[in-house]
Amino acid sequence: MKTIQSDLNEKLLQQEFSSIPDNDNLQLKKCQEIAQTFVELENGIAVLSDLQFNKSYVYSGKLADELNVFQNKNIQKIESIWEEELFAKLDSDDVLQKHLLELQFFQFIKAIPFEEHKDYCVVSRLKIADNVTQKAILHKMFYFTNPNDCNVELALCLYHFDFLNSSLHHGMIINTANGSVIHQTEDGNSAFLSVREKEILKMIQEGKRSKEIAELLFISINTVNRHRQNILEKLRVGNMTEACMMAVKLNWI
Repeated sequence: MKTIQSDLNEKLLQQEFSSIPDNDNLQLKKCQEIAQTFVELENGIAVLSDLQFNKSYVYSGKLADELNVFQNKNIQKIESIWEEELFAKLDSDDVLQKHLLELQFFQFIKAIPFEEHKDYCVVSRLKIADNVTQKAILHKMFYFTNPNDCNVELALCLYHFDFLNSSLHHGMIINTANGSVIHQTEDGNSAFLSVREKEILKMIQEGKRSKEIAELLFISINTVNRHRQNILEKLRVGNMTEACMMAVKLNWI
């Protein structure tokens, strides 16, 4: 099964980067300063991922103490672009939603002019796992693009407590320059599959076979099979059982 995280990992790391030594990267140094300042100001956690070299710099504030993660108070380097130690403390479904939103954000960034990249970010609400008080943290992520090749070379993730404790949304892509919401999790994810695809997936979940589905919907078996293939490709799973499980988790069916 090719997961959403592995697909995003592949898209981020397999870009054709310009060969700039990381110690000479001025954008990296600027982002490191931003991460350090954020942690000092917000008591949060900042993770700066270098996509060209597949590593991250972790800056830990007091939030790390609350979650019992990244206990080394010096800047930590991890040989990955994923902060798995932190993800393990969070609701797994929320982390899945986060990865899906980031994949959509990456595709969105690639489709807009380079000059506009800096105006957009992703915001996700992530519940803390096994927490009786239902505390949650807010995650904000920015992509930083290399002006030479227009590839996303850095990802800066900022985490802090959700003080408003608002569960109205799981996540969104926003324009920080004008405050507009470009994409919201509920609306976007519900439309990620078409109405017909969700209808067919629901029938598959109920145990109906392609021939029966075709008869009920007055369409050909070939059309049903084409929809099934589209569902597998969109959800990046290997079979319809996995597709049904993921769709249920994400409240699509």
